[in-house]
Amino acid sequence: MERVLECLTEASGGRVSIEVVPPARGGDLEKIKAAVSLLMPHRPAFVSVTDHPAGRAWADSGQGPSRVALRTKPGTLGTAVAIRDEFHVQTVPHLVASGVDRLAMEDLLIDLHYAGFRDLFVVRGDQRYAPLGLRAKPGEDQADGQLSSKLDGYIHAVDLVAHVSALNAGRYTPPSEGRPTDFTVGVAGYAQKHFEAPNLETDMLHLKEKIDAGASFVITQMVFEARQYAELVRGLDALGIKVPIVPGIKPVLRASSLASIPRTFFVDLPQGLIMALSEARSPTEERTAGIEWAVRLARDLLDAGAPCLHFFTMGSGAATKAVLDGLFGPK
Repeated sequence: MERVLECLTEASGGRVSIEVVPPARGGDLEKIKAAVSLLMPHRPAFVSVTDHPAGRAWADSGQGPSRVALRTKPGTLGTAVAIRDEFHVQTVPHLVASGVDRLAMEDLLIDLHYAGFRDLFVVRGDQRYAPLGLRAKPGEDQADGQLSSKLDGYIHAVDLVAHVSALNAGRYTPPSEGRPTDFTVGVAGYAQKHFEAPNLETDMLHLKEKIDAGASFVITQMVFEARQYAELVRGLDALGIKVPIVPGIKPVLRASSLASIPRTFFVDLPQGLIMALSEARSPTEERTAGIEWAVRLARDLLDAGAPCLHFFTMGSGAATKAVLDGLFGPK
């Protein structure tokens, strides 16, 4: 199987990748595998498997309910193993920096390396967004790319990227030498900026920090116009960022999503898409309008130089398959 960076730097265009969400706690993995199976005829370059930080939930310990940190969708590693082994496709587990003990993360990274995973996707998760300049600088809370032993966890995604880079250099905790790992790290980017960033320029500088710390590719939050992607690529190029920038695509097939997507993902939707879905007279027309918009968007993104198209499946492959069939022909 090709490594992700090899896929993204090939001269041939038209590559696609897909993102799946692990089942809810105790859920059925077979539904996720069915979604991947539906899309395999389009030969995805890789499949990424999301992870989510623990939330606060009531759990009954046997002595009455108590408030505990609970991951509603555990199983990222198991899902990644199952997909890789069944479909023989490059599989990329997500790692969430927020709320994770650093030593526990290092243990997980060692397990991932032993299990043969070489490509990772690092996100911060739900945590306070500190201004640029308030972060640890080399020689302060970080040394030679490795976090200080004073820190129990990570403040930002860049801290976890730096930790992975340290393992790639053979530096483990406590300060000791070991066999270098061979991870390639991807990170998130935002064509419309992260909702907590004061402006897009600052957000791009945060992204540059992650690249400088060792990240090798970027997958963006969902974009709905190729113009947004092209402007992001130009801005990052001006900052000297030359890594592959992969646009994220979420097909929108229902008018009800016009309210839920901006509320959930903090993105703006283009007026053309809003009108197309709002003027549809039935769920079938809504679906047709949404697929047509996504197909045109995908073509425009490829024309804009996107090395790959990353589809957020949200656990179901039917919408993505309809778009890929419209883009490349039925498979």
